[in-house]
Amino acid sequence: MGLPPGPELNRHPVAGAVLCGGQSRRFGSDKALADAGGIPLGRRVIDAMADAGVDPIVAVGGTAGSALGVVSIADKYPGQGPLAALATVLRWAGAGRVLVAPCDLPLIVGSDFECLINAGDDDEIVVANAEGRVQPSVGCWPAIYGADISALVAAGRRRWMDGLEVGPWRSVSLDDRALYDADTPERLAALLNMGPRHQN
Repeated sequence: MGLPPGPELNRHPVAGAVLCGGQSRRFGSDKALADAGGIPLGRRVIDAMADAGVDPIVAVGGTAGSALGVVSIADKYPGQGPLAALATVLRWAGAGRVLVAPCDLPLIVGSDFECLINAGDDDEIVVANAEGRVQPSVGCWPAIYGADISALVAAGRRRWMDGLEVGPWRSVSLDDRALYDADTPERLAALLNMGPRHQN
């Protein structure tokens, strides 16, 4: 089965990719499908992307896509780390930009994603910065770097930060809570107890 068609070309196309392929060892079950206040955790991230006007949105890796109501993209490099998942989705998109985020961010909202989308040019990588730390796992990545990212993966590179070598990039400061990740069920419960965030 081939990959689904990439986003249609327009002046500034932005597709979305929610990363669902981790092993979830600490969580104990598929994080993307974990109950997060009556909504699957991965669906919270998808909805935040949709609130930012992103379309289409896909799930990368794992098997949760259909349960989350989106198309699943099989990881072309399973078990080779997050940079490999990025390579998969950039090659799928082919053009435009792809907004990327992991599935375990229960407090992220659409305005966080809008900040990333609006901050850069079409050939510039824009990644999140929270708590004084650059976090490229949440960012807007131009698809033109798909071949370069794939080459890094083929050379054994695995880290998100390695991907920033391929082109110009900047970071955008977000509310720290946007990037609080739910690594365990207990952590998820604690984050949900913080209460919802609202669009800026």
